[in-house]
Amino acid sequence: MTASRLVKLILATAALGAAPHGETHAAEAPAALKVFYFGNSFLENSVPWFHPILAKSAGHEMKVQTHLGPGWQIWMHVDTFYKNPDGARKSLAEGDWDAVVIQHFGTHPLLKDNVRKSVFHNQEPFPEPRDVSDLASASAIIDTFLTRHPDRGRVFIYNSWPGIPEVGDFMRRVREESQKSLEAKGLSREEVLKQIKERKPTLEEMLPIMRRHDYAAAWLAKYERNDEVPWTSKNAHSRDYAWKLMDELKAKYPKLWEQKRLALIPNGDVFLALDEKLRAGKMPGVENVAFFSRDGGHVRAGLPRYTLAATCFAVMFGQHPRALDYAIYNALENYSNERLKQMRVIGYIHQPDLGELLEITPERAKLVNDTLWDVVTSHPHTNTKGQQ
Repeated sequence: MTASRLVKLILATAALGAAPHGETHAAEAPAALKVFYFGNSFLENSVPWFHPILAKSAGHEMKVQTHLGPGWQIWMHVDTFYKNPDGARKSLAEGDWDAVVIQHFGTHPLLKDNVRKSVFHNQEPFPEPRDVSDLASASAIIDTFLTRHPDRGRVFIYNSWPGIPEVGDFMRRVREESQKSLEAKGLSREEVLKQIKERKPTLEEMLPIMRRHDYAAAWLAKYERNDEVPWTSKNAHSRDYAWKLMDELKAKYPKLWEQKRLALIPNGDVFLALDEKLRAGKMPGVENVAFFSRDGGHVRAGLPRYTLAATCFAVMFGQHPRALDYAIYNALENYSNERLKQMRVIGYIHQPDLGELLEITPERAKLVNDTLWDVVTSHPHTNTKGQQ
């Protein structure tokens, strides 16, 4: 992560059909949800600006605002609270939000107890040492959010899934070869770097890597913390890490948990359950969950992104996603930023991350919906156990 990337920030708001609401019983999701999202491109992959359209198709109303940065970890969002208190912090603290979504990401922050003056070598140090761990940073967002509605605010943790390391290794070789070829053509260094940066693997290049990838091994690996060199910690995108983070949050905010106002959006476990079914041949043409991947990290347009959004819906509304109309996710042109403008949605979708759309069919949607609902309603951290 370079200093220039830290400067780039995506702020987007989508207000679609937001309805007035009053106090609701803690165990029940309100019919209208106003939700503030904190994350990066992994959260953007669920296309939050489509969430209100998806929810509306099932009889619910939503208003969403997003605070997304490329590769951002939770502490980076909190850092903006200090540097620009009139930005996201003010919107979160003073807005009439029902819920906040927080996405964890990366190894640098560590799970908890990571007080330091800076995180990256090329970063301007903090004025005072600060705990940048995911627990401390998520808590800073939660505490700010709850100042407005301490008795009804809801918190959702959106978990990041493990990447496919072999894709990174492959792309490094491709970029090295591309750089030599482009330099031989006499292109400027700036143009060479631009083209190399924009180069993504093709689906044809991805296929053999997808087939070799063992998602279960990656997701079920144990988190290995390294205090001396935090960024070399291993398996922060794992069940072990996500569940431990939830255990810490449940212990810190017992009232939220008891009142069903704290929950995990279990993307990783949904992918695991789907992976098992895909390997068993339940979805012809999609051999395992690695076929969801665009580039070893982000997921493709179509079914993969709908899966993320439907999982968010199931946890937020406590409802089986069978009623959702997935059409918005099933046409590549809908993902264009020009299309967002036409929809009167202020948002941003990074086009290179879309890849080839993986079509959603009624049969595929049913498999995804039933699978994710089974995961959500039997999960120890979703607070939706036993719902039908």
